Amino acid sequence: MTDERLTHVDPIKNRIYIYFEGKMDLERILRLKQAYKDAIELCKPGFTVLTYATKFVPGSPEVQEVVKEMTYYAEKAGLRKVARVVGKTPLGGMQINRLAKTKTKYPARHFKTEIEAEMYLDSDEM
Repeated sequence: MTDERLTHVDPIKNRIYIYFEGKMDLERILRLKQAYKDAIELCKPGFTVLTYATKFVPGSPEVQEVVKEMTYYAEKAGLRKVARVVGKTPLGGMQINRLAKTKTKYPARHFKTEIEAEMYLDSDEM
């Protein structure tokens, strides 16, 4: 068992916080995928997601395929929009966005800070 933080759900905001931090190997992304599915089950359709990706490194093609599956599953479950915290180097968030856009159409934006990301998710802006 690991104490690694993968996801957190705020039921009041109907929001999932997911942590794509660091290098993703197949074992870690599969744990993250399961944690994300579990978090989605706790949300109602119309939920939002705040993704932490300041140091995300996507890894192998197998890892990238799992990321695609995660984004597709979330959209089918009723995801409304995503905000990605990418810090000063948006490369990780751009890679997630590229993978997501191969299977999904939900709105997603990148932000330098968590505060900016939260403001976007709390707004009606798409």
